[in-house]
Amino acid sequence: MSKLTLRIAATVTALMPAAALAQSQSPPTDIIGSGEDLEGVLETVRDWFFTIFLILAVIFLIWAAFLYLTAAGSEDKVKKAKTALVYSIVAIAVALLAGSLPSLIANVLSG
Repeated sequence: MSKLTLRIAATVTALMPAAALAQSQSPPTDIIGSGEDLEGVLETVRDWFFTIFLILAVIFLIWAAFLYLTAAGSEDKVKKAKTALVYSIVAIAVALLAGSLPSLIANVLSG
């Protein structure tokens, strides 16, 4: 098989789910009907962002460890790995703080 055939096959395979989801459906009429619905949507969005941010921070931590293991004694590479490690630890700390902030504020405001 040629490279062009493989690329076409990969593109078609990648677009198949989009074709299946392109069925005509009636749009939702009332996504947010009240303040409680809006609060629920915002909490869901916050949870998704928190999860994605935490996953990216852990991936960055693994990448920093990989950089450190493959540095082979080069001071520049070790310095780059240490910097990436510090940033990834800070990112994880920020993600955990951001995830716990709503309950912390609720506890402070409720008494």
